[in-house]
Amino acid sequence: MNKAAFVQAFVLAAIVAWSTFVVARKLMPMTMRRAQARLADALAQSHAPAWLRTRAMRWQPKSTTGGSCGDGCSACGGCASASAETPDVETLPLTFRSRKS
Repeated sequence: MNKAAFVQAFVLAAIVAWSTFVVARKLMPMTMRRAQARLADALAQSHAPAWLRTRAMRWQPKSTTGGSCGDGCSACGGCASASAETPDVETLPLTFRSRKS
């Protein structure tokens, strides 16, 4: 395997890993938050260097109220607030026109 093929494989693997991470954070937010908390706890052990413990404290996820995406709590900032009203939208009938051949 030459150098160019190795670099190409490394870049491709990095892109796939990053894409998997982004999709997992989007589709499984609570699971990823728990994994992030476990990683931060593991890195914040007393035998770890001070710089690593400081970094682990920053990586610790913010606590949430335990609400879900459907209740409109805005804990994560991804939903609309519960008091937000939906605008009135006039519905229009769907009409089909036949093609003239």
